[in-house]
Amino acid sequence: MPMTQMDMIWTATANIIHPKVTLTYLVSEQDIKDEIWRIWKTEITDVMLNRHLVSSEDRMADRKNPKRGGSRKRYLFRTEKGAKPDRKGNFRLFKIQDAEYDGLDKDGGPKCPEIENVDSHYRYLVEWYKDNYYIDKLYVEASELGSG
Repeated sequence: MPMTQMDMIWTATANIIHPKVTLTYLVSEQDIKDEIWRIWKTEITDVMLNRHLVSSEDRMADRKNPKRGGSRKRYLFRTEKGAKPDRKGNFRLFKIQDAEYDGLDKDGGPKCPEIENVDSHYRYLVEWYKDNYYIDKLYVEASELGSG
């Protein structure tokens, strides 16, 4: 089954970022589009990159049928400095601490593609993301200190 464009966006972004795990390593919209073109020779829509997959953006539901439309996926976090959402900033992958900024109807949505939906030679990125990127160990340690 061919990859969806949404999964291509996540994979391209992860491929650029890997192996870095910091909050402040960001990639531009153009970097992501260029990587998608380099790998799959396809173009993506601006709305998919800038709205549908950004965790802090509200889900763009069909107004006549709110259960339909938009995406609950939280693949990307858009930020200027790494920690707080900013519509004019660049992108990084979604991290555990970003959940507090989830847009309307995005809380609990998928944060990365299912591994079987990713081209086989990029599946290691899903494992890297889950094992090393998503859970920011410094954030978890600080949270545990604050709650104790």
